[in-house]
Amino acid sequence: MSSPKEARMGRERHVVLIGLPGAGKTSIGRHLAKLLQRPFADADEQLELTTGCTTSRLVGEQGDDELHRRERQTLADLLGRYGPLVISAPGAVEIDRESRALLARSAVVLWIRGPIGLLTDLSDPTHRPRLADGHHEALARLERDLSALYEDVADHIVDIEPFHALDDEPKRTIARHILDLLTRHGVHPTEPT
Repeated sequence: MSSPKEARMGRERHVVLIGLPGAGKTSIGRHLAKLLQRPFADADEQLELTTGCTTSRLVGEQGDDELHRRERQTLADLLGRYGPLVISAPGAVEIDRESRALLARSAVVLWIRGPIGLLTDLSDPTHRPRLADGHHEALARLERDLSALYEDVADHIVDIEPFHALDDEPKRTIARHILDLLTRHGVHPTEPT
């Protein structure tokens, strides 16, 4: 008998990458989308397109609560699209009860996880309003706040540190690893229509 998380796996589900800023969700997602032959959507880019401003500016003008509301709405809009996508969720998105239910119905969720020291080295705080108050400290706080939530919502956890230690192009290798993982659980490249 399959577990509830395994029951969610399927060919036509979106693949959603969650994780802290700097984990490489966007780069990994782009590589994975090519391997799965699916469109890719970066939720941060979509948010900036719909609001007409950067997330930093949005936070400065309208505050964190409005950013969180718009991030949840952007993720919901992407999950509501017809045809399976690979989606890079907003960095450190706060996943409320409604978003969890939507993810459970429509997506395979992968937590792209790395140690704070590595994420500090890999992330750029200049474009990330949540990291503006001390890069390493902000990432450590986000990890404390979100780790239990990410673990609860993720179908799979992908630790990126070993790939960075052994590979010159870790994001491509991580994407291939995720493809193998998804294939073993029934998610395959999209067939052309």
